[in-house]
Formats: sequence, C-alpha cells, structure tokens
Amino acid sequence: MEKAKKKKRRMKPIKKLLLLLIVVALIIGGFIGYQKFFKKDNAKKVKVVDSIKNEKVDYVVNENDSKLFKKTFEELKEVLNAKKVDNKKYAEVISKLFVIDFFTLSNKTSKNDVGGVQFVFEGYKTTFVEYARDGIYKQVMADVDGENTNKNLPTVKSVKVNSVEEVAPAGMFATPFAEDAVGYEVRLSWTYENDDSFQSEAVIVVAPDGDKLSLVKMD
Repeated sequence: MEKAKKKKRRMKPIKKLLLLLIVVALIIGGFIGYQKFFKKDNAKKVKVVDSIKNEKVDYVVNENDSKLFKKTFEELKEVLNAKKVDNKKYAEVISKLFVIDFFTLSNKTSKNDVGGVQFVFEGYKTTFVEYARDGIYKQVMADVDGENTNKNLPTVKSVKVNSVEEVAPAGMFATPFAEDAVGYEVRLSWTYENDDSFQSEAVIVVAPDGDKLSLVKMD
C-alpha cells in the first residue's frame, strides 16, 4: 500500500510536466496559426514608385497599381504642375483615379487594402474604409505566400467623365464648408476588363479639403 502511494507521488510531477508541455505546444501552435492566417489579412507594404508631394498635396503610386491608374496619374501631375491649377480639371482627374483604384479589386492584397483612400476627404476616411470592408471588399482575400489570390476579381479598363458641374458644398454635408466654397459634381461611367456585373457609373462630389480637393460623396 505504501509503495503504491509513493508511485502515485512520483507520477504527479510527470503528469504536470506533460500537461505543461501540451499547453506550451498549443500556445506556440496558435501563435504560428495567427501569424500565418490572420495577420496576413493586414494589407502588406508595397513599394511606392511615383508621387506628387509638396506643402499642399501628398499623392502616391504603388507598384501594385494598375497601368490605367499609373497613366491617369500622369494627368494629375500635369494639372498640379501648372502655374495656375484648374480646379475643375483637378476634380475630374482625382475622380477618375478614385474610380480606377477603388473598383479595381484584382490587385489588392486583402480586404484592408482599400483603394482610393488618398483621394477621400480627410474627415471621412475612417468611415469610408469601414464601408468598403463591409461592402465589395469582403470578397478580397489575403495573399497566401505572396500569391495573388484576387486576379479574377474586377479590373477597371477605362473611365469616362460625362460631366463636371460646379456646386456649393456649404450646407450639403456635416462638415461646415465656407459659404463661398466651390465644389464639383462629377458624373462618370466605366468598363471592366473581366467582369461587367459590378457598379459601372457614379456621381461623385469633390470639395475643398484644406489646400487640396477631395471626395466627400459618391452615389
């Protein structure tokens, strides 16, 4: 009887050690799984290949951006490098860039890699990103081992500006604009390379955002 008790006492430390090893293994396994499957859902960093930066604006082109986006970005450079910026043309071009980037899902790295954010009014960016994640960006999958898993999703092929009209943003939005502030209502339509079932037209309102123009509404 005494021998049996001693044996039980010897077994307890062994059981505790085994239990501890199992717990440690589960923690390590869980951490690896998180790193592999969940953390990848954050948009990975991509290289900036072009930009427009000065005391008023800060726009960039990333290596993953589409050819159409990069080509249209050259138009924005011309507009902003002019001696006197044509705000109507400025509104037109950033509206096109927004559409190209936001509705092209094939080059995105995860649902958090929302396109067009740099053209959105500063005070609306957080709400806009949440709206996108809960909307069409739900279908964007995180890259796995560097492989683009979204290549079959929509890619904007062309964008057409149908009209640009001046509007007074004062009183139109929660943000208080000056009474003499001038905004622009831009009507656009676009086509896709590989899918015609997505939204293909919109009315965008652009308004003053500090020293630049930004999108405040899209219908």
